[in-house]
Amino acid sequence: MQLPFVRLSEYSSRHRDRLTPEKIEEIFRGFIPGNAMDMLIVSLQGHSLDFRIARKRSTKTGDFRPAVKGNLPRITVNGDLNPYSFLLTLVHEIAHFFVYLDTEKANFLLVRKHRPRPHGKEWKKRFTELMQPFISMNIYPPEIEKALVSYFGDPKASASSDSQLQRLLQAFDPPGDHIRITELPEGELFTTSSGRMFKKLDRLRKRYRCMCVKTRRMYLFSPEAQVLQVMPLPEEKYCNSSD
Repeated sequence: MQLPFVRLSEYSSRHRDRLTPEKIEEIFRGFIPGNAMDMLIVSLQGHSLDFRIARKRSTKTGDFRPAVKGNLPRITVNGDLNPYSFLLTLVHEIAHFFVYLDTEKANFLLVRKHRPRPHGKEWKKRFTELMQPFISMNIYPPEIEKALVSYFGDPKASASSDSQLQRLLQAFDPPGDHIRITELPEGELFTTSSGRMFKKLDRLRKRYRCMCVKTRRMYLFSPEAQVLQVMPLPEEKYCNSSD
């Protein structure tokens, strides 16, 4: 389902409403597992933060932007994600928000070399702390919960880097025509959600090397990337007719 890019929390330059339990529930109802709502409220209430639900994006599932020119810090998450993927992505971005707040309080923004790395130890610590209650409360199915425990031994910038976790999360996606690129035979053509066509080549360690048909540039794809196979045209059959 294609969702419009919508703004879900309102604010003004003179008065910035802080997130209340009612507002948090209004924003995220239907996007996360219902039994995760109370813990999300505990994490977010009282903070000033702008949330947006975005249409499907091929390059990312969520992002965080610091406050700029008087605007609130902003988090966006793709609205097409299933509830388990949405929650993981949301908490990923909330962790960025809290690292940002910690940095502001420490007044490190004036010295660039002191800024935390985007997915450095500060973010990993925050992300792990924020996700731990969601894992321990049995919000995720047992198989995903087990994979999350392994993933949070050293969380990466993207959950897609953990092929097992990504595969388990995608099992809860609505049925569709897309397949995992690992299931596609070598040499076959496929398109991504952006509409670009690629040819699957060989595997380099953990990722597949693929060539963009239009530009002939090489790209690396996660084995769990969802793509749409380009079906070959049926062979033309010729028959000779005799008069």
